[in-house]
Amino acid sequence: MKTKKKQARKMASRFSPEMREMLLAQNLPLRARVMSFPEMVRMSDVFVRLRKDLRWLFPPVCARKDQASLTETERARYICAFNMINNDGTLGELVDIHHGMYMQHTNALLLPWHRIFLMLFEEALHKYHPDVCIPYWDWTRAEEQSFPAWLLPVHPDVHTPTTTITVLRSPQSSSNLASTVSSVPTAMAETNYNDFSSLINGVHGSVHGWVGGTMSSPATSPADPVFWLHHCNLDRLWWVWYNSTAGHHQNPVLADPVMHPWTYTETQTRSITALGYTYV
Repeated sequence: MKTKKKQARKMASRFSPEMREMLLAQNLPLRARVMSFPEMVRMSDVFVRLRKDLRWLFPPVCARKDQASLTETERARYICAFNMINNDGTLGELVDIHHGMYMQHTNALLLPWHRIFLMLFEEALHKYHPDVCIPYWDWTRAEEQSFPAWLLPVHPDVHTPTTTITVLRSPQSSSNLASTVSSVPTAMAETNYNDFSSLINGVHGSVHGWVGGTMSSPATSPADPVFWLHHCNLDRLWWVWYNSTAGHHQNPVLADPVMHPWTYTETQTRSITALGYTYV
């Protein structure tokens, strides 16, 4: 167990703090415009001396948990951080980026592109709550085949650079969701990345449609806080498949390896611990 933790910390350090800040400044410029209290703490000489004591607040690896297992405090902190990046404009910027024509849907680019999208969102959350990680909504489990109850009352108004979105949704029945995701076991058994991602692509879009409303359109879907939980689960399934006997550490073959509009490449998406997170 200790060896695994050491390996995780070592891989997570592949991007130095300076490198991560540079990449984030290049790829998510709005994030750099506001200095938050956690960032002031991180930059202070006192923090440098107390770094080990503050690991509970600044974990070296973000542990993404099943949303059903979150405590009330963890749920409240996720919503708070979400609202903070909505207020500072970062969320709106992300929504408009998702609306861009980067060919990141219905093809092999879906998973690696959204892995970077999730990471940038998570880093934006860390500006205000460094301990908050994106939870995943495991709609493959019967007990989670309904809309997460704790997010039902959360209907933010999201201001993007081009419009204002009021989050609306109309989730369908649990039996419908169970049917929608029933092809996941088949996908997880595929031994070719393209076959795996093709089936996952289908599930991806169908869950968006199942939630309805804001989630139904690529132009608006990231405005709904459940978008991130949904894509977090897709990312988790990809990681599980990648490390399985079926996946056998296969990577997508892309005509263009750059995750436009960002500077990240497909190679940089291959290790989640190198990107600073894990699934628990």
